[in-house]
Amino acid sequence: MLKPGSVLPTSARGRTTALLRRLATVAGTAVLTAAALLAAPGTAQADGHGIDHYGVWATGVNVRDGGEFCQLYPGPFYCDRIVATVSAPKVVWVYCQQEGGLTVGGNPYWVWVMTENGTRGWMASYYIKNQTNWIDGVPNCRG
Repeated sequence: MLKPGSVLPTSARGRTTALLRRLATVAGTAVLTAAALLAAPGTAQADGHGIDHYGVWATGVNVRDGGEFCQLYPGPFYCDRIVATVSAPKVVWVYCQQEGGLTVGGNPYWVWVMTENGTRGWMASYYIKNQTNWIDGVPNCRG
């Protein structure tokens, strides 16, 4: 054991210096990684992020409901009851998605949503802020 004021032997000083350099490198890397992660922009709604809130980009978008065929083939034909209307910049909670009975704007998918006031129903996925027709991370309603 070293006494206060004593000097480490040369071999011990070299090992200690090397250890301190390694620790400094690891700590510096951790700080830089954390800074990069914190500075990175968050995931935009347009990238698809699973079951979550998504923005609506249009005005007067109908949320529909109906009987059994509405659940199988969502769209205006089988989902003839309009239960809500949503307009930008509102958001809806998207639970699941599936191919519907009508393609809207080139997008064949419909999403089962809940509006901000708690109304549930089908909405054409075309009106959801997302870069692709299929929303990544959102499951298929049919399983």
